[in-house]
Amino acid sequence: MKDLKELVNNFDKPVKHENKGDVVIDDFAKNIINQVFTQLSIIFPAWKHNWKSDDPSNPDKVLNLAKMEWTKAFNENGINTLEQIKNGFAKARKLESNFLPSCGVFIGWCNPTPEDLGYPTKEKALMLCVSHRSKTKLGLETFTRPLIIELCKRVDWFLMNSAGTQAEHKKADTHFDSVYMELINSGYQEPLETQNERLETSKVVNDRMTPEQQESKKQRHLDTIKDIRKNLAKVKANKLIK
Repeated sequence: MKDLKELVNNFDKPVKHENKGDVVIDDFAKNIINQVFTQLSIIFPAWKHNWKSDDPSNPDKVLNLAKMEWTKAFNENGINTLEQIKNGFAKARKLESNFLPSCGVFIGWCNPTPEDLGYPTKEKALMLCVSHRSKTKLGLETFTRPLIIELCKRVDWFLMNSAGTQAEHKKADTHFDSVYMELINSGYQEPLETQNERLETSKVVNDRMTPEQQESKKQRHLDTIKDIRKNLAKVKANKLIK
């Protein structure tokens, strides 16, 4: 199979629509989707089970319908760059299955997650933003990565903080997710750390820990304190006996 780059750098040509609302796929789009399906059939050897036709006179009926639907789905979900498709193929190759994923699953693979790009999860990013803003408001020194500082500038914190109802919280979460994904998908590059910045303080390390890691660290400290108290109690008891 030829590399998709040999065909085109992107395929953001719009899909044409007739008055009836039917989608007309031109030769350009057909070429792209054919290449995608060829690659998927190589990655997933059991692909025929997904697109098996029950019409002997037209063995490619289901396959052609699938190509039509995938093309429409690509267009509706903004899958229109070579890089997106490469992301999808990369995740497809990691799947331990011989069977094809659904169109929706593959589209999800095409759009990289923050973790794929080396950034925190959305939940972790929100936690870091809240921590950074809280410390800043209290006049405390805060150590956090430039990505979080930039993200804090872009988020509508009035919307985030004024959410009261379930619907408002959902709207706030959607807003934060949208702003975060827009930032990391815009080609944002964090400044390179200086040598001094690489010498991380305990605060920096703590900020970068997950909630589970922080809880584990806290528990270890509590266990250490308990052990110290037990030892002191033993020493005191021994002195009283003597």
